[in-house]
Amino acid sequence: MVTVSNTGRAPGKTQISISLPQSLVERIDQLAEEENRNRSNFIATHLERLADSSATRKNNAAPARPRS
Repeated sequence: MVTVSNTGRAPGKTQISISLPQSLVERIDQLAEEENRNRSNFIATHLERLADSSATRKNNAAPARPRS
């Protein structure tokens, strides 16, 4: 279930909350800085890339051969 509220975010965006190890947040912040992005944009961009590549791998997977 998604809760929708009008908080001034860009249309089509949903805010979520996750817990991450501090060391991972520090690494993400460093990588985001290197790409001149904020943390949220960095995470969203890389999660979208991951989801897209996963979908591509699924769509390109060879069909299962029938068992004999």
